[in-house]
Amino acid sequence: MTARLRSALRRGGDDGQIMLLTIGFVVVALLLISVVASAAGVHLERKRLLALADVMALETADAVDDDAYFAPGAGRGDPETEPAAISTASVRAAAAEYLVDNPGATERWREFGYTASATDGGATAHVELAAVVRPAIISWVLAPWSDGITITAVSDASAR
Repeated sequence: MTARLRSALRRGGDDGQIMLLTIGFVVVALLLISVVASAAGVHLERKRLLALADVMALETADAVDDDAYFAPGAGRGDPETEPAAISTASVRAAAAEYLVDNPGATERWREFGYTASATDGGATAHVELAAVVRPAIISWVLAPWSDGITITAVSDASAR
């Protein structure tokens, strides 16, 4: 009887170990999936912000000042004597006008900000955008970022 009891105890000593390993693996896999899904979501939001920055830079580069466009000597191709094609004021006004005309462009972000300016002596429109995005799936691994992650995008467009 003693040999039977020993063999039964030896056989039952590992019962349940596979279940614990499986549960542990499932927990790790779910946490990994939440991190990957959230990182992919943040990356896609940054790509959307970059596309908006490109569109806004192109739009603001078209904001040529009428006085500079029709000034004597304009369009002759001499960058030293040619007046500035755009000004910071016209770039900012064009950026604000674009956002007013396209309210859906920023509705996906709760917090959104931008700066727009003319650079290179009025030859280039420079646009910087910033937004706060939140991870798609919040787990205890991503809890430090539950308030959001700030993403930025910068784009330049030539006015000439």
